[in-house]
Amino acid sequence: MTLKNKFSLKKWQLSRFISTWGISENANELERCFTVLINQYLILLFFIFFFHSISIVIFLGITVNSIFLGGISFSWILVMLLKEYRENKSLIASSFICLSLVVTYYSSFCGQESGVYLFYFSLLSALPFFFELKKDKKIIFFIAGFILALLYITILFDFRLVDKNSLITIKKYEKKLMILNVTFSILVFMVDYYFIERKRSIVSTLNSENEYNINAIKSLQNKNERLLKNQFAANKLTEDNINEIMNLAQKNDPFFLNKFEFFFPEFFSILDDRGAKLILSEQHLCAMMRLNLDTKQIATYTNTTIKSVEGKKYRLRKKLNIPSDTEITQWILSI
Repeated sequence: MTLKNKFSLKKWQLSRFISTWGISENANELERCFTVLINQYLILLFFIFFFHSISIVIFLGITVNSIFLGGISFSWILVMLLKEYRENKSLIASSFICLSLVVTYYSSFCGQESGVYLFYFSLLSALPFFFELKKDKKIIFFIAGFILALLYITILFDFRLVDKNSLITIKKYEKKLMILNVTFSILVFMVDYYFIERKRSIVSTLNSENEYNINAIKSLQNKNERLLKNQFAANKLTEDNINEIMNLAQKNDPFFLNKFEFFFPEFFSILDDRGAKLILSEQHLCAMMRLNLDTKQIATYTNTTIKSVEGKKYRLRKKLNIPSDTEITQWILSI
């Protein structure tokens, strides 16, 4: 492998590590996609504000203010590392408020001509990425109102809430700072827009897939119910027989399996003929699926978790050599 290929591989591995940082094993597809977006978004913000802080150091030198602005750029890395807290709405809202106060301070410290106030709009444009309009309407309106209130207060006080930095006036850095801040605020706005669009696209795609899956599941459930009714009829089960076995299943009664075998005498022997010697718990699971009970119902009736039932179904699928493209309950009902 050439040095160039090794470098490309390392770069790809680093990019993948950063993008997938903090993804939980139990996360659903939407949570996984959104975590990747957050990681990429925060890294980009870090680089934008890091170079912005370097530019400020060039203009103002190494001062308390320039060091503070440099520290803010590294705060984006810190937010990414604190994966347990970055989805906390209260913490995110507090971060927006703090950043708004920082913009307010430096709008006066650098003066109106510096264009620092343009970052108010960058903050406003970032709100749709971190919050959902339907779920977080109150939080969005509060933060947006707070940011706009600070903007109007700054304007009313003629950008003189704090003393202006004399170095900026003496060396006439106003126009250079204006160009710098306009450039970086537009850059942040473009990043905000890009990630908001990616988020919208992902949510739209997953919602379409979920709708398709729901319709497919409903169709499969209807098919299973027809199969079950036909088999109940073939076994000459009365309504009372069906209610009896269902009640035993719901109560997780120890006699459930005996009663099931009485009504379906050949079921387990057919499974045994397929080369799978099932243990008692696996027979119990197969019997419940034979009654067309879904994962949630089985978890409720057996006083276990959905994840536990899914794990048992997975192991059972392997044991019975059920094809991966075949729904396990459908396969059980087809016996």
